Amino acid sequence: TTPASSSQKTQSMSGYLAEHSYGKMKIRVFKVNRHPSGRHEVHEVTVRTILWGDFADSWTKGSNKKMVATETQKNTVYQLAKQHNLESVEEFGKLIASHFLNKYNWITKVKVTLREEPWGRIKVGGQDHHHAFTKTTSETRFAEVVKSRGGGTRVMGGIEDLIVLKTTQSSFECFVGCKGAHVEEDEWTTLKEAKDRIFSTAVKSYWTYASDSAPFTECYHKVKAAFLSTFAGDAVKGVPSTAAQQSQYDMCLAALADNNPHIADISITTPNLHYNPLSSLPTPPSMHAPNNDVFIPIDGPSGYISSKAALRRAKM
Repeated sequence: TTPASSSQKTQSMSGYLAEHSYGKMKIRVFKVNRHPSGRHEVHEVTVRTILWGDFADSWTKGSNKKMVATETQKNTVYQLAKQHNLESVEEFGKLIASHFLNKYNWITKVKVTLREEPWGRIKVGGQDHHHAFTKTTSETRFAEVVKSRGGGTRVMGGIEDLIVLKTTQSSFECFVGCKGAHVEEDEWTTLKEAKDRIFSTAVKSYWTYASDSAPFTECYHKVKAAFLSTFAGDAVKGVPSTAAQQSQYDMCLAALADNNPHIADISITTPNLHYNPLSSLPTPPSMHAPNNDVFIPIDGPSGYISSKAALRRAKM
């Protein structure tokens, strides 16, 4: 008889393989779309592929007979990029997922995650340059496509590192430990109430599309625009924010409304990016800024807020 492998002995003694998957990460792709007019479009995307399927033997028996090498997965992404303009990361993700399911009949599910870098055109003399670019913003667009054999396709879009800031119309008052709060006395509350403060955050949000054929790029731009306009308010009058939580929720509701019926639900996190006034330092008042116009950016600790809004209530 053939001696049992160490993994077989371990399996018989203590457990079994409950889940397994594998893939390739940090596949970086840069695509140049050249138009006859001489105008170029560029897209830089980082891709991750994860595969599920009938290849448990690689874990339990050390057999690689059904393993699609991660190098092959990387090559696949580059070859498919030759066929696609990459204008929609969601559509490119759908193409990658479908390829693996169509080519390898033992693969049962594919998840593709994509992140796009924010390249924008350089302006010269007030005009967009045809083939010169710069990274104009901080945020990145991302998408996730999950496709199962015999099942549907779930597509998610998202944005992260959308950094926003406003210098007034934000307050934080009447929290626990303050007069008028649910609990007015709290021995460990030391933060003072703020009637007017700097409000800044790095928005991260992802949303679920109601179908796998939604206008993905249009929705992405509408979500971003809804976030910015809701956070900022009127260009002159602004909008008050008495709770960062309500501002976050209002941003989600605006994004849902502007993308109805294409987005089913949207999740968001808005960690605080703190700017403390100079007066917060343990220094003499003579060293403070009399107009409260000098601040100190703080890396942390910082608050973290999250929520999710849906177009329709889930059935109980």
